[in-house]
Amino acid sequence: MFGVLTYDAYHLALYLLTALAWGAVGFGFLLRSADALALYKCCAMFGLALAFNAGVLVLDIFRVIPHHEVELMLLMFGMLLPVGILLTYKAAFIASKLNLKRL
Repeated sequence: MFGVLTYDAYHLALYLLTALAWGAVGFGFLLRSADALALYKCCAMFGLALAFNAGVLVLDIFRVIPHHEVELMLLMFGMLLPVGILLTYKAAFIASKLNLKRL
C-alpha cells in the first residue's frame, strides 16, 4: 500500500523521533517543578535536539559521513541517551521515596 520505505523517509522519521525524545526529557523536567528554571531546562533540551538534528542533517545531506553512521548517531544520541536520562531520574526519584519511608 505504501510502497518501499525509502532511506529519506526512514531517516526523517529518526530525526523526528530524536526531537520528540529530547522534548520528552525537557517536558519531564517541566513536570517535576513549575518554576522558571524548569521551563529553561525544557527549552534547552528541545533546543539541544534541534541543534543536533540540524548538524547531523547537514552532514547527511553533504554526504560527509556514511548513512549507517548517521543512523547510528541518531539512534544512540536520539533514542538511547534520553531514555537513559529518564530512567536515571526515575530511579533516583524512587530511591529518594524509599529513603523517606524508612525515616
